[in-house]
Amino acid sequence: MKRKPYGGISNISKYLLEQYGQRGVLVKRGRPIVMNHKSMLEISGRKTRNCSVVAVTRVIDYYRRTMKLPGIPEDIRELYRDVEEIAESYCYNDKIGTIPFFISGIARESFARYGIQTKCKGVYIWTFENQVVKEISAGRPVIMNIARGYYKDHTVVVAGYSIWKVGDKLYPMLRVIDGWRSGYYYIDYEAFAKDISQSIFGSFNTIVVK
Repeated sequence: MKRKPYGGISNISKYLLEQYGQRGVLVKRGRPIVMNHKSMLEISGRKTRNCSVVAVTRVIDYYRRTMKLPGIPEDIRELYRDVEEIAESYCYNDKIGTIPFFISGIARESFARYGIQTKCKGVYIWTFENQVVKEISAGRPVIMNIARGYYKDHTVVVAGYSIWKVGDKLYPMLRVIDGWRSGYYYIDYEAFAKDISQSIFGSFNTIVVK
C-alpha cells in the first residue's frame, strides 16, 4: 500500500481512515490560533520561493492584531515588503529562497524595525510537546521548516494542533497554513517525524514578543 503524503491534509478523519484503517477519535484539540491565512501569492503579489518571508509576515501581522502593536502596517502586503527588504540583507532571493538558519534573525530584525523586542529561536532538536503544545497553548504560532517529503524545502506556520486516537495509538496532527493555497491544512506529525523516507529533517522557529 502506497503511503499517503504527511501534509496537505484537509479532512483528518478521511485521512486517518485511508492511512491507518479507522476514522479515529478526537482526544484533544489545542487552542486554535486565528491568523491571516491567505496564499503566498495573495500576500506577496507573486509566485516564488518566498515561503519563509511570508511566514514571518503572517506572524508579525498576528501579533500586531492580537497585542495591538502600534506602527506595524495594517495592510499585510505592505508589511510583506518591509520583511522582504530585511530578508534580502540575509541573502534571500527568488531563486534560492531563504536559508532556514536565518529565519530567526529575519523575524527579530523585522519586529525591531517597528521598535518591538522579541526572542526568536531556531530549534533543531524538537519535540511535539515543547515546540508545538507549549507554544500553541501560550497563543504563539510557530514557524516550521521542512526539508523533505510533501513540503520539501518549504516553510509553513503552525497555528494549532489536535490529537487523534486510532485503536490504542495516538496521532498528533499539526494545523498549518502552508501558503500554497489559502486556508488551514494538517500535517500528520507521526508520519512526518518518524518516517525517514518522507521527512524527519526540519526545524522550528519560536517567537516570543517581550
